[in-house]
Amino acid sequence: MIGRLSSAQLHQGSLDVILDAQARLQRTQEELASGKRILSPSDDPVSTARISVIQSELSRIETYQRNADFVLGDLQFKEDTIASIERLVQRAKELALQGNNAALGQADKRAIAGEIEVIRGQLLSLSRTKNANGDFIFSGSRTDTAPFNEVNNEIQYVGDALFPVFNLGPGIALDTSIDTQAIFGTTNDSDQSLFESLETLSSVLSDADITSADLSANLSSVIDSLSSGLERVTTERASLGVRMNRVDDQVSLNDSFNLRLKTSLSGLQDLDYAKAISEMNLQMVALEAAQKAYTNTQGLSLFNYL
Repeated sequence: MIGRLSSAQLHQGSLDVILDAQARLQRTQEELASGKRILSPSDDPVSTARISVIQSELSRIETYQRNADFVLGDLQFKEDTIASIERLVQRAKELALQGNNAALGQADKRAIAGEIEVIRGQLLSLSRTKNANGDFIFSGSRTDTAPFNEVNNEIQYVGDALFPVFNLGPGIALDTSIDTQAIFGTTNDSDQSLFESLETLSSVLSDADITSADLSANLSSVIDSLSSGLERVTTERASLGVRMNRVDDQVSLNDSFNLRLKTSLSGLQDLDYAKAISEMNLQMVALEAAQKAYTNTQGLSLFNYL
């Protein structure tokens, strides 16, 4: 038996075709507007889950790179400061060698002693260097406290050796520590601190009554002490340089990983514009055809065939 379709059923079927065509077209237009092929998790649950994992990894890398930027800037600032200390110690050593000359008059020695006093003041000023946040860089965790106190010309360290550690990558952590007491020599070893060496140097050069033998002995001792101090400063500066290189290497690794993740993310969620535009054009044609067919069937009834 041949089934029969009423006019109402025919019209509803045509209307359904139009609504379906409109929905498909609207979907494609939304994809083109967003640039994404997945507009809701239900569109592709598997890909959605993978996208979520990748986005979490990208967020983690962003944190790593922010940490790296801070660490690199902090290390560079400290390296620049220690380079200035290195130049001061080197200059003091040159002056000590210059002063260890029997042919120099007392006026010349006093002039050298005056420059040494200036260097000592500059060294103390550098020891109290603050970063852009106003923190003392040589005080460890006690960033709001100057690292050295001077009482009766005696310099005492009041900071600590605690520094924060920053994660730069999976299992990669780095600190921005500096060994302040090694740099300035304010430990309990047999060597004089840099401050003490400069004080001694200025004192013996200013002493008009000191014998040539005593002057030479004292200056030789100070020169040895300054040489040891210069070596410590240079070693600490080199340590900062090594860590800066490590940060640069890790930043490059993070950038490479970041690029791979973004490429994977793009493959999962980005829309193929050429394909989508082609589909939209076809869908528009299909919608126009469905609308035209619906219009043609609206006036049809059995009497049209009698």
